[in-house]
Amino acid sequence: MRRLEEKRNVLIDTDADFDDYMAMLYLLKHPDINVQGITVSGTGAVHLTPGTANVSNMLTLLGNAKSLKIPVASGAKAPMIYSNTYPGADREAADQHYEAPFPSTNPNPTLDDALLFLREYIINCESPVTVLCIGGGSNWGRLFALANTDEVLHLALGKNVERIVMMGGNLLPCYVTPGAEGNLQPTMQPDPYYTNTVAEWNIFVDPVGAQEIFAGNVPITLVALNATSQVPLTPEFVAELAQINNPVAKFLCQVLESQTIKPGIGNYLDFWDPLAACVLVDPTLVSTEAFKIRIELELDEEDDKSGMLILDDVDGHSIDVALDASADEVYQEYLDVIAL
Repeated sequence: MRRLEEKRNVLIDTDADFDDYMAMLYLLKHPDINVQGITVSGTGAVHLTPGTANVSNMLTLLGNAKSLKIPVASGAKAPMIYSNTYPGADREAADQHYEAPFPSTNPNPTLDDALLFLREYIINCESPVTVLCIGGGSNWGRLFALANTDEVLHLALGKNVERIVMMGGNLLPCYVTPGAEGNLQPTMQPDPYYTNTVAEWNIFVDPVGAQEIFAGNVPITLVALNATSQVPLTPEFVAELAQINNPVAKFLCQVLESQTIKPGIGNYLDFWDPLAACVLVDPTLVSTEAFKIRIELELDEEDDKSGMLILDDVDGHSIDVALDASADEVYQEYLDVIAL
């Protein structure tokens, strides 16, 4: 397990998908990470109301009163552009937290305005914070858009946000070797309802939100499909996780064994969000390269490329993109922390 020289404050932004639970619980269990708040987006896997309740109740898995008091804030109900949505069956499964029970209901109320929570936290925090963005761009995109007309927030973002680690996107084979195609098609089988083959889900659901984050002049590590595809979610990993006897590991195994998730293990599911969480703690788990990137925002129903990452030295924004990952080291780091 990677230990940090000093504790790190972290904000998490999530859409409460199955791999979000993996990522969040890894950080919540890590002894050197202080999770300062979790904002929930309703534009990705989960609908907003059940998602916010699920994340709050997830904190009961940690078994301590301090964790129960971590702020959980309800965020975006709609993307900043378009209405790209996850498959209905997947959203329903996320709403039901994959039929994996939480130990109890968190008695602490959730917050009803993620944007207000984030603004107040960023302006008033006394030490820098790192952001894990695994829920698409709808919440933090709105925050950066607000900062365009809010000078106090603009200055605070530059001063107090150390780095954003974001799971999302893919650099196509025309840009890098090995390249990565989008992941919409594999996850929509057998009846894909979008034709887009070049985008990744977290960017696709709100390309404007992601573009606002890219343009925010805050250091970004983008954990792209190029890296996550090298860390597949395998039956062997699930079997090792099942050997850990604590409430968090048992919950995660129940999620991964659910009828929605289990068929994708060893097939098309990768270590998406948990890889980003591990990279937040230990950046050496991946190799990165800096690129100037912008996002395709135009929707074309006949040849849709919305959400595609485009290398653009003129109009792009400098992003550190994770291209390679060490799978065995990632698995071990993750399991070591969950076993604590």
